[in-house]
Amino acid sequence: MREFFACLVFLLLAFPLSGQEEVVTESYLLARKEMVLPVQQKFRVTRLMSMSDAQIKMEVGGRGFEGTMSNAKEEELIYDFMTEDEIRISYEKSRAVEKSSMRGREDENEEIAPSEGKVILLEKKDGRWVGKLEVGKVEESDEEGFGEVLKKLEGEFNENEQNAMYGTEPRKIGESWDVDPSLMPGLEDFEVKGGELTVTFVRVVEFQGELCALLKTAFSIKAEMRDDNMEGMGVLIEGSGKILRSLNLLTDYKFTGDMTMKMSGEVEVQAGINAMMSMEGAMQVDMQMVKMGTEAEAE
Repeated sequence: MREFFACLVFLLLAFPLSGQEEVVTESYLLARKEMVLPVQQKFRVTRLMSMSDAQIKMEVGGRGFEGTMSNAKEEELIYDFMTEDEIRISYEKSRAVEKSSMRGREDENEEIAPSEGKVILLEKKDGRWVGKLEVGKVEESDEEGFGEVLKKLEGEFNENEQNAMYGTEPRKIGESWDVDPSLMPGLEDFEVKGGELTVTFVRVVEFQGELCALLKTAFSIKAEMRDDNMEGMGVLIEGSGKILRSLNLLTDYKFTGDMTMKMSGEVEVQAGINAMMSMEGAMQVDMQMVKMGTEAEAE
C-alpha cells in the first residue's frame, strides 16, 4: 500500500491535475551594457511637443491679467550611422512657434534653432563621442545655442541613459519597474527635480517589420523651466505614455505621451520687468524613428 501511494504522489507531481496550466513567462532583453549601432543604416527622426490653449494668469505691479497660450516645438533629423565610429546627423527642421492671447492682444513668434539646416558629425575618440559642425561655421550670435545642441547630442551617445531606463537584464512581459524621472523622454526643456516614473512591459507587437516591446509609462514629475526668461519656474507634469522599442536594435522607435502641465513662478515679461505667472494646460509629445527607404517612412 505504501508503494501505491508513493507512485500516486509521483504521478501527481509529474502530471498536473486537469485544469491546472503551466505558467510560461516570456522575457526579453531591452538594453545592452554596450551600445551596438545600426551601421550603414539611415533613420528619420521626428519630434513634436505641443500645448494648446493653456490658461494663463499673470500679475504685474498689483494688476492681474488672464489669457491663453499655445506652442509647438518641432524637429526633423536624419541619423546616418556611417561606421561604428562615425554618425552624421542632419537637422532638416528645428523650430518652435508660440501664440498667445492676453487682454485682447494676439501675438505669434517663431524661433528657428541655430542647428536647423546644419549637419553635425559625431566621431568616437578615445572611447567618447565628440561632435562638430561638418562644414561651414556658426554665426557668433548662435554659438551658445549651437553648443547646447552639440552637448545634448554627445550626451545621447556617451551617457547611454536607456540602460538606466530599461535595465540590462531581461524583462518579463507584465513586469513593472520604477525609473529615475529625469530619464523621461521629451523633457529636454525642463530641469527635472524629482517625482515618479513607472514603466510596464505590456506585450510584444510588430512595428516597421520588427518585433517591438510595447511599454507603458505613468509619471508625476517635478521640474523647473530652462528657458532664459522663465528659468527657475516650478513645473508639475503628470500623465502617461506609450513606447515601442525595437527588440532587434534595442532603440525606441516611437514614444507618445499625454500629460497635464502646471507651472508657477516669476517670469521676465520685459527687460527689467518681472511678473508672477501661473499656467495650466494639456501637452502632447510625439517622437518617432523610422528606417529610411521603408514603407513606414512613406506613410
